[in-house]
Amino acid sequence: MGYSFTARSGSVLHVEDSGARNAAGEILSGPPVLALHGIGGGAYFFAGFSRRLRERHRILALDLPGSGHSTSSPAAFTLDSWVADIGDLVKDKVGEPVVLLGHSLGTILALKAWATWPENIRALVFACGLPKARPNIHERLTARAEAIARDGIAHWGPKVSPGVFAGRTLTEMPEVTGLFERLFEEQKGPEYVREIEVLLQADLNAVVPRVTAPCAAIAGREDSYAPPAAVGEFIARLPGACPIEVLENCAHMPFLEDPAAFAAAVERFLATLRA
Repeated sequence: MGYSFTARSGSVLHVEDSGARNAAGEILSGPPVLALHGIGGGAYFFAGFSRRLRERHRILALDLPGSGHSTSSPAAFTLDSWVADIGDLVKDKVGEPVVLLGHSLGTILALKAWATWPENIRALVFACGLPKARPNIHERLTARAEAIARDGIAHWGPKVSPGVFAGRTLTEMPEVTGLFERLFEEQKGPEYVREIEVLLQADLNAVVPRVTAPCAAIAGREDSYAPPAAVGEFIARLPGACPIEVLENCAHMPFLEDPAAFAAAVERFLATLRA
């Protein structure tokens, strides 16, 4: 079910919510999962994930303010304003602690949320994300933002795909990559540039050693943004154990590249929260 939620800032969030009951009307057990997309994405990243798990778990996803069908307040959105708006959604609409599933930039958002409203977080799942963009990614995204700010976002989809999809995805799943490229170019250029700026300004490394919620990580074997080795170094600094699943033949978009494996990895972690 899709609906609009107005945060205290005035931002209007587009939310996709599978609901608290399954098709048989049975109340779902376990904490709800709120998925946070990375730059250039939206709630649609997790549409298949939600449909795979909705009979057993309540899954929510949103377009970040300034992305997709969501709108931001008149002031330029920031990491703090995003986290405040998401917090309003969790407290006012969800009504119970959530598992935050953060993809890429969403990992940074999840860590910032933990630093801001930990009482509303049951657990954290880091999907292809790090607390801070690596230097080579900082350079790559800076150049991309400058070019899009200057020339617009048209024709950028095919330029982005090789950096976010694994080799098998590019050669064997043209339907997926073609759809991604089209939707990528449907974004508003200035908002996308601003998302990049927010990402590149963020550094949540100081929060990592303070996280006491249960955590899990998912990485794509061919991910150039958050390589498995870098993710391993990140989660090693968490105070508690954090299992990591590395998905083969995936890069930065495992929920599109191997959706069944991605959903299964998340569900295995959710099962540990009920133990």
